[in-house]
Amino acid sequence: MDLNSYSLPQYLTRSMVVQSYEVDFNQRFSITSIFNHLQEIAWEHADKLSYGYNHLREKGWFWALSRVEVEFYRFPVWQEAVTLVTWPRGADGIFALRDFEFYDSNGNKLIAATSSWLVVGVENRRPVRIAEWYLESDFASRSALNRNAAKIPESIVQPAFTEQFEVRAGDIDMNLHVNNVRYIDWAYNTFTISSLRKYFPKKISVNFNSEAKEGDSILINRKNIPGNSTLININSRLEGEKNYCRIQFDWRNLE
Repeated sequence: MDLNSYSLPQYLTRSMVVQSYEVDFNQRFSITSIFNHLQEIAWEHADKLSYGYNHLREKGWFWALSRVEVEFYRFPVWQEAVTLVTWPRGADGIFALRDFEFYDSNGNKLIAATSSWLVVGVENRRPVRIAEWYLESDFASRSALNRNAAKIPESIVQPAFTEQFEVRAGDIDMNLHVNNVRYIDWAYNTFTISSLRKYFPKKISVNFNSEAKEGDSILINRKNIPGNSTLININSRLEGEKNYCRIQFDWRNLE
């Protein structure tokens, strides 16, 4: 893959070396580090295209990630050089679409992802219709996964694990709600090291369905569902069936 063909304004690329604080116990690029990089390059590219954080705040809006799907072909490892590429690819109804790919130094694709974003009012927290300032952009005519991130259905399977805790100050981002990646971190930490030595995540799908804020009481349940998959619900413990986030891990057996 010739990464030189990915250039502004349609694409933004970032080269990096995987640091020690970005890897897990297997010395692989950690799940949370990967999602942090996706979030950060999305903000940066939006800013360069004049619809970033400060541009939207002037209008009383902010970007909110709604859905994301990530496929893993190989995890980068400690000290490996990788390149991350991102590009917006238009809209689907109220969703603005953005894709990502990671490549190794030989141009092999390591990770591919697609995401769906909402523009939300700062005051009323309601979605804003995507308008000309976004739709008139010169979008790249390609898709990382040849699909949009999908809605994850609930499962009637009984939970194999539950956990309760309260949202704390360190979970909150600059939009005064729980940071996107924190949900993924919570979900990932329901697994044990021994299980993560046996299974390799081949896909992670995430739906962000509601805002959790400081002091909210969280109930996590983890369900083992058919097809070598795990469904994790992050719910409000005090508000019935209110779901903040739903995450599905699809696994590849390493044994």
